[in-house]
Amino acid sequence: MGARADTLLTVAVPGSSSTGPSAFPTTDPFSATAQGAEWLNHAWGFELLLYGVYRLAGTTGLIITPALFAVGTFALLYRLLRREGLGRGWALALIALGAMATRGFWSPRPQLVTYLFLTLFWGLLREDRPGRPARLAWLPLLTFVWVNLHGGFIIGPALIGLTLAAELFERAFRTQETVPDGRRLGRLTVTLAGCGLAALVNPFHYHALLFPFQVMGDRLARAFITEWASPPFQHPQVMLIEGLLLLTLVLLLWTPRPARWRDLAALVVFVHLTLLAIRNVPLLVIVLLPLLGRVLADTAPRWTPALIAARDWVRRRLAIAVAAAVAVPVVAWWSLPLGGLGEFVPGLGVAPTFPSGAVEFLKRERPPGPLFNDYGWGGYLIWHLYPDYRVSIDGRVAVYVPRLLAEHVEIHNLHPRWRQTLDRLGFGLVFIRARSPLATVLRAAPDWEVLYEDRIAVILGRRGRS
Repeated sequence: MGARADTLLTVAVPGSSSTGPSAFPTTDPFSATAQGAEWLNHAWGFELLLYGVYRLAGTTGLIITPALFAVGTFALLYRLLRREGLGRGWALALIALGAMATRGFWSPRPQLVTYLFLTLFWGLLREDRPGRPARLAWLPLLTFVWVNLHGGFIIGPALIGLTLAAELFERAFRTQETVPDGRRLGRLTVTLAGCGLAALVNPFHYHALLFPFQVMGDRLARAFITEWASPPFQHPQVMLIEGLLLLTLVLLLWTPRPARWRDLAALVVFVHLTLLAIRNVPLLVIVLLPLLGRVLADTAPRWTPALIAARDWVRRRLAIAVAAAVAVPVVAWWSLPLGGLGEFVPGLGVAPTFPSGAVEFLKRERPPGPLFNDYGWGGYLIWHLYPDYRVSIDGRVAVYVPRLLAEHVEIHNLHPRWRQTLDRLGFGLVFIRARSPLATVLRAAPDWEVLYEDRIAVILGRRGRS
């Protein structure tokens, strides 16, 4: 969940005499290495939402929340596919493929908000056509909500700007039989301005608009954090997305309606974003599925097998059922070649990725710190150990200036001067993954000893410290 939400509104703002619930934190209270650093908590609203769910329904609520976001996002995509003229069966098939392509991204993180709101933005922009009611006025209101839930809000106004630029191009060069009229261009311009103003209504004002670019410009963080790496093209999920993209491009050659420049521009931009970082895969899927739905609606009737297209509803449904019975297991096996469907079997207790046993050891024994911890466990440790222990790093990368992140990478990856850096920073505890190279080296070091170890985590302490 990141930083503890129950302290979120009780940390005093620097320079303010207020320490009550009205104070909003702007500096970091959770880290030992970056304590007092500027903290722009771009996901403060989502954290409060999750905390409210946790207080009402515990961990069960946190498990259900991502499912609700996923269902809401795909329900909106299904509605959008149907509005594009796609049949019910084809729409459900694309939704199933989209779910497989985004498997693993639906965890309780603020990105869920961006997936849902991007779908809303994309749907409202696509439905703004002649003869349909204009609903663009909703977008500034959605931006106001989005900016206070996740820093990915910048995608919404950027998508409006991209649409406006594409339609100005169409109007200037008359590349379509029907070109956007001045009223539509005016609506888009006013909507974009309204979204820009709405984005300023947040606790950080214009700093919130700069924050996404600050994160994207941090090269060290992008190199260190896995989800910012380029996608592994040999992975079956990525190959599935490649197949959907290739099918869209092929069908664009057959469709009687020429592709709109706004669609092509959006496709190019989101393909580029996905090539830059794995975390952008769901964004591409959300943009791609309606485009594929549009060309399928135009071309599918030409080559739908006669049996499926037959008017006899018994034969038609039997053929669809047989096709689904064959296709779904094949695609599922293709996208889950290692774990298979067993990956979906729920487990009991704490997920095996979190070091619950090691945390309980620290709560019970309280060995002296300060603490050097694994990057991926920072938020979990804050939730369970603050204020008794402060972390050395966590997922709020923007809090840690490049020097602090570089020092963490140096120690974690055993760079040549890692030992000098570890000693200079004075860490008394090292809380890392049991099978990490750093754990292997410190186990053999004469001045370090294993205080606790299980199959997930190991805690090492300096000898002679009581």
